[in-house]
Amino acid sequence: MGIFGRKRKAPPAPPPGPPPPPTVAPGDLEVARRVVRAFLSALGDDELMQQAAQAVAQAGGGVPDLETLLRNARQAHQTGDLGIDRPWRWLTAVTAEAQRLGDPQLVAEIGYFVLVWDAQLRGRISSGELGSMLQLPPHDAVRDVYSTALFALAEVDPEQLITDRTGTVTVASLRTALANAVLDADPSYPVEVSTQARRLLDG
Repeated sequence: MGIFGRKRKAPPAPPPGPPPPPTVAPGDLEVARRVVRAFLSALGDDELMQQAAQAVAQAGGGVPDLETLLRNARQAHQTGDLGIDRPWRWLTAVTAEAQRLGDPQLVAEIGYFVLVWDAQLRGRISSGELGSMLQLPPHDAVRDVYSTALFALAEVDPEQLITDRTGTVTVASLRTALANAVLDADPSYPVEVSTQARRLLDG
């Protein structure tokens, strides 16, 4: 057969793109409030924290068990999605919606929740000391939540308490922790976010 009669091979399929960003359904803000508060109220008790983290993962469409994770891994070349980041994407979307609707309390609670996972639990989970089907938050989700929280909490009463087991965490202490995390980050946050962080620290 001549060269003009040869069948051309189909080009390889492009790699899967990232999954679409999550949307916030009716009732999601109250669901997020409930599961995040349950986790914050369990701080210090590993067993209760694991149970509460599982509830967050389920609420955000995460991976319910190891079998599902393995199945997702086998299909990742087609879907581009393991499923482990879904709860964090969902919380990011809920945080933005809470800010839009003027619900700084929920923004604060999610900001605190993400801070705990990012700053306090990252080492324990990475080392295997603490197991959970809710995996560590991806860095871009952390940055989005921190950025939203710094602006949403700017005018909130600094002495307002944030629900947790200790009953001592205030908006002021959370703003300080988030602002320091933003200013210490590498790569740096956008200029407007870093400026807001410095403004909050300067009082």
